[in-house]
Amino acid sequence: MKISIGSDIALCFGLVFARVGAVMVAMPQMLGVGIPLKLRLLLAILLAGALMGQTRVALPTVNGSFPIAILLLREVALGISLAFVTALVTGAALMAGDLFGTSMELNSGGILRGIALTPNVLADGLANLAGLIFFIGGFHRAILLGLARSMEVIPLGVLALPPVVTMIAAGGQLFIIAVDLALPLTVPLLIIAIAQGVIVRLAPQINVLVAAPAAIVLAGLVLLGLDSLGLAW
Repeated sequence: MKISIGSDIALCFGLVFARVGAVMVAMPQMLGVGIPLKLRLLLAILLAGALMGQTRVALPTVNGSFPIAILLLREVALGISLAFVTALVTGAALMAGDLFGTSMELNSGGILRGIALTPNVLADGLANLAGLIFFIGGFHRAILLGLARSMEVIPLGVLALPPVVTMIAAGGQLFIIAVDLALPLTVPLLIIAIAQGVIVRLAPQINVLVAAPAAIVLAGLVLLGLDSLGLAW
């Protein structure tokens, strides 16, 4: 039914705010962008008010607060799903940087620091670059248009949760994209690691623990430079 007056408007705004708020709260965290929580909630309120004009809701036939709670849970799940799909590319870049940085032994500092986590600078750099391209390219406007379109494709007020199969498939795509990005750079480093093992076997007097990390990092930087040059041309 079309939203008209009274409790229908309150229910509609609450459901729209639940979906938009879930996107606004989850997406910056997934993209690695630091936005204060109060500002995200304010943006969610403004977007929810802007989307009220084209929103339709089917009021549940069952009375009580339980159907309303199910509706709110559904909208939050949909919002998190939209945020997750949005962050696929950035997450894939972060995972690719983590894989390649691990191959370059950039995570070895964590061994000396015990349980303290040492961030991978390459993974952070690629994730920040992907987030920068995301906003410079204007893809955030496509997210807003997709959010508005979702109000028509997935209407409000349906007592059913979104299928989990879509999220599982999206997670698989995240891993596939990350492997596609990191594999051309990881294979040469794997060959270097195999060569390192052969050298240890044939010439045990060489201190591989001292010489190998520097050689692997240098080879990784050269491969990154060649890959960046290929992307530029």
